[in-house]
Amino acid sequence: MLGDKARAERVYAAALASIAPRPVLDYGRSDYGSVLRDAAALVTLASESGASAPTITGAVERVEAARGLTPYTSTQENAWMVLAARALAKDAQTVTLDVGTEKTQGALNRNLRPGDLAQPLKVTNTGEGGLQAVVTVSGAPVVAEPAAERGFKIERTYYTLAGKPVDPSNAKQNDRFAVVLKITEPQPQFGRLIVADYLPAGFEIDNPRLVSSGDTGALAWIEDAQEPVSSEFRDDRFSAAFERKAGDASVFAVAYVVRAVSPGRYVHPQAFVEDMYRPDRFGRTATGAIEVTAAK
Repeated sequence: MLGDKARAERVYAAALASIAPRPVLDYGRSDYGSVLRDAAALVTLASESGASAPTITGAVERVEAARGLTPYTSTQENAWMVLAARALAKDAQTVTLDVGTEKTQGALNRNLRPGDLAQPLKVTNTGEGGLQAVVTVSGAPVVAEPAAERGFKIERTYYTLAGKPVDPSNAKQNDRFAVVLKITEPQPQFGRLIVADYLPAGFEIDNPRLVSSGDTGALAWIEDAQEPVSSEFRDDRFSAAFERKAGDASVFAVAYVVRAVSPGRYVHPQAFVEDMYRPDRFGRTATGAIEVTAAK
């Protein structure tokens, strides 16, 4: 940006050469990164500073190759891909397309519902350069997703505050429970994990200070308790972050306290555990139902 194009081009060329044209997944880096993140960052910086077209094209090709390795992306990868798309947007002004019978100038972004596809949608590139078409399909499941184990198993159990197992599906108003989230990682490895448990609508977190750990004594009966790096107590969920490494215990647990506050029947959402920078590694419980009866 200061005008030193010669050295900038050498730096960008070295960065591009350091990313293999056919990359492999390289999770577990301490800098939160990946090949996809790095390639998207190179696209962003090179494009914003006016690097040569071959450098930018090569970086885009590496983004495509890395993105095709997995259906999952981390928050770092998503953020840099958005920045890369924004940096490249200036080049889209020269794009010319025929969309059906309509001529358009610039990048085309369009949302289509099933009814819009009763007839095929034909998009023709009428310009001189090559273009890419990206199709994203989104929707909501008709039925709740089942429990899943993809590198982690998470179990959610309810207890009285004294440590006696209890069934929360028929709770009474003002009942208090300790919710224990037990996570099993058969092959512990480096990772930064998020554990999130979404509350039924009739429940609320009772006392944020009663999160279990081996030294608080508040819920000392819990086995395999581990203190999270950080935790959050929101209106709709409890979440905790953990940093894991190879050699850690395969089983660890965290707990919090809830109170049944509103009579009614409610969906009991799933509890999740996920490696934030390896979203392909996750676990979730099944969805259930809870009924809270009025206090007499």
